[in-house]
Amino acid sequence: NGTYYHPTFLYESLWSLLGFVLIVTIRNRKQLLRQGEVALSYVLWYSVGRFFIEGMRTNSLWIGEWIRVSQALSLALFIGAIVVWFIRRQDYPPISYYSDGNKGQKKTIKMVN
Repeated sequence: NGTYYHPTFLYESLWSLLGFVLIVTIRNRKQLLRQGEVALSYVLWYSVGRFFIEGMRTNSLWIGEWIRVSQALSLALFIGAIVVWFIRRQDYPPISYYSDGNKGQKKTIKMVN
């Protein structure tokens, strides 16, 4: 009918690819990401993109008349990832950084008779 729609699947794919490249690039920088924070950073990245891309869709489920279900889920994931990130940074003893690998962590094997 001559109606143009946004290629939201393309936008989401490009956003995810850009996030992957960015996170893989920064993950080995010294003292930046701790172990386990690569996954959290992807959740943050994806939820931000999904929130805005979902706003362009025309076939979404709504909560009331003001927010889409996927936008609410993206917002919840974003807030949850920030909270988990903050809690993990408060952890004692500190979690080693991603670039450190397993340095300083000794694995012991107990023998059972």
